[in-house]
Amino acid sequence: MPIFVRCNRCGKTLKVPPEGEGKRVRCRDCGSEITLSSGSNSTKSKSGVPPVPPRPAATAENTLSRSMLPIRATAAPPDEMVCRLAPRTLRWVNATAAVQEFLGCTIDVLRQRTFPEFLHPEDRALAEDEFRQAGEIGERHDFVLRIYAESGQLHYVRIYVQARYNPDGAINHIRCYLKDVSDSVRAEQELRRRTEQLTAVNERLRLINEKLKETQGQLVHSEKLAALGTLAAGMAHEINNPLAFATNNVAVLERDIGGLLRIIAGYQEGWGDLREANPEVAARIAQLQDEVDLPFLQQNLLRLTQGTRKGLGRVAKIVQDLRDFAQLDRAEIEEIDLNQAIDQTLGMLNDALAQQGITVERRQEPLPPLECAAAHLKQVFLNLLMNAMQAIKVANRPSGRIRVTTRRIGDEVVVEIRDNGCGIPADVLPKIFDPFFTSKPVGQGTGLGLSISHGIIKEHGGRIAVESTVGAGTCLRISLPLRRPEPHPDSGDV
Repeated sequence: MPIFVRCNRCGKTLKVPPEGEGKRVRCRDCGSEITLSSGSNSTKSKSGVPPVPPRPAATAENTLSRSMLPIRATAAPPDEMVCRLAPRTLRWVNATAAVQEFLGCTIDVLRQRTFPEFLHPEDRALAEDEFRQAGEIGERHDFVLRIYAESGQLHYVRIYVQARYNPDGAINHIRCYLKDVSDSVRAEQELRRRTEQLTAVNERLRLINEKLKETQGQLVHSEKLAALGTLAAGMAHEINNPLAFATNNVAVLERDIGGLLRIIAGYQEGWGDLREANPEVAARIAQLQDEVDLPFLQQNLLRLTQGTRKGLGRVAKIVQDLRDFAQLDRAEIEEIDLNQAIDQTLGMLNDALAQQGITVERRQEPLPPLECAAAHLKQVFLNLLMNAMQAIKVANRPSGRIRVTTRRIGDEVVVEIRDNGCGIPADVLPKIFDPFFTSKPVGQGTGLGLSISHGIIKEHGGRIAVESTVGAGTCLRISLPLRRPEPHPDSGDV
């Protein structure tokens, strides 16, 4: 008859042949060896069915673990923070002296409370979930919980949890290994805080660096404009004087040439009489007429002088633009309604806008009075609107559109002039405020309009920005402070 024995370690029933009495048998499940003896841990059954032997009483020492880690056979030393908890209620069952000292509570006090009661409220759900998983899979490790001592001090504790089972498979208790990692966690938190501070400082430094680069570029541009303004002022002054007497002389010459041509016409009426009275003089005059091509002079001389006068007028206009660019002439400072000033400027362009079929859309909010040089600002708006019209013409739009928007932002007023013209290429955009730069055909632009506008806006303490997309249009945005700043004594303003 076979012999049936129960493994002392895992409780599994083993079937052993009769000749196995007095020998050692190894359990296939847990590997434990059992020494067979007659009657002690074996039972013979005439029916062949093994009876259920009595199970040993479950204690903390003979409980089992599903962990693959080695199991300590002896009790934990007092200086190690180890405790046992009830599996469902998580009440304290036992704890080493180190745990009691760490929490400032005796074991009797601990047994009256549950483990989660010592945790930070935000960590209790995490702890309950970890302990639940430990009961299901056997262990949980390397998670950190915040635990309050009886004194109220908060500790960071790294925990390893191991579920211990009775031989019949029922969970007996949960064994916890605690390690105080407060110093390392706080060091990590401090390191993280310092890292975040350094990151924030680096970001601020990056932004400041970008702002410095932008400011440096603006300063370089302003210095360039200031130098060119000084040069323009000298050029305008030097050109203006000879231009004045040249213009006057051409006007006198045009008048006198007209008189001479009338006298010649009178002589030609008596040409027949002169040729009969003095043939030699008539022949000499006829030769001179052929040499100078008198008919051509009579037909074109006045036209040449008129063209010269118009050319000098264009030079005078360039000189005036140079004077404006150099800001030699000061307009009177006053408070104006900016919306009304824009409307007046648009009124000057009504005929030109109608001829091109351009629609003006106005989105103007009520604005407070603006302290400014009204004549200069109107010149800015006129330049920008004319540029928008030119861009729409170049784009060959069947229906051009210009949108003028005004609004207040804090202590500034903002004016936007947006068109659906040809747009500005990216390589040209940085140059549009440079003096004498123009994308218009030769003879159609001086390249000073936007430079003058930039200088006027800067003089008022404002900014002008450009957004443009080739084929879609351009938006120029002007920001002006409500109060015009006082000119700097070293700015060179006169």
